Amino acid sequence: MPSTQQFRKRIKSVKNTSQITRAMEMVASVKMQKAVRGILSARSYVQNSWNMLLTLAHSTNPERHALLQGREAGKTCLIFISSDRGLCGSYNSDLTRKLSGFLRENDKSNLDIITVGKKGSETVRKIAPENLIAEFSSFETGATFEDVSPIARLSIDEFESKKYNRVVAVYSHFQSSLKQSPVIKQILPITREHIDIPELWETTDEKQSLTEYKFEPSADLVLSRILPQFIRVQIFGLVLEANASEQSARMVAMKNATDNAGELISDLTLTYNSIRQASITKEIAEIASAAEAMK
Repeated sequence: MPSTQQFRKRIKSVKNTSQITRAMEMVASVKMQKAVRGILSARSYVQNSWNMLLTLAHSTNPERHALLQGREAGKTCLIFISSDRGLCGSYNSDLTRKLSGFLRENDKSNLDIITVGKKGSETVRKIAPENLIAEFSSFETGATFEDVSPIARLSIDEFESKKYNRVVAVYSHFQSSLKQSPVIKQILPITREHIDIPELWETTDEKQSLTEYKFEPSADLVLSRILPQFIRVQIFGLVLEANASEQSARMVAMKNATDNAGELISDLTLTYNSIRQASITKEIAEIASAAEAMK
């Protein structure tokens, strides 16, 4: 049976681990709150950009613009957004399962992958190393619009050159601090199906939808200038969603680790006290036996 000294060392070790996980939980909580504020603000911006695109698309012919044209020939570009670090529960493993499902359903020979996050890069290097064309670190400390511009520029330029027939993203959509859902979203092309989805215009009231706009010099020119910026906004929004999901998953994982450490400490303390009590009882019995023998 282990000695009381061994139990004391183990209890001390678990307490130290608990202090670390509690500190990480607090740090993740602060980062999550900042990320959630950012994503809530960004969602309004993304929504308004969708509304603007809707107005322009109905005022012009979308088929005149390369980023709105669907095509059958070409490869698929996939943007895989994960984290740089672990200790965030099933966050990265859920994304990996989503990516693996996409790879099973599509021809890998016609697929290029851009990763955001070291964990995503490690995953792609294991399951599809020949498809990895670019790597970016995640934006755990907070993404800016300029940070995601290289990713957007790479996908937009290659799509316009007709190398790709579509651009999709695998990322984790933030729903709440307790729920994040890995999803696959098509970024390009923005097809008529995207434009006519009523769910995208939740903030557009009837009065606004009936408003007529005049564009100078023309709606086509305005749309051609806005579309690349709109795609950057979409990718920026995905990165913010992923960041909020990561910090939420890490906060919950560290809270669970702290709670489990507390339960383990309680169990170890109970066992330690039982062994200590048995040891004391044994010593008393030996003393009593020795005193009885000396009579």
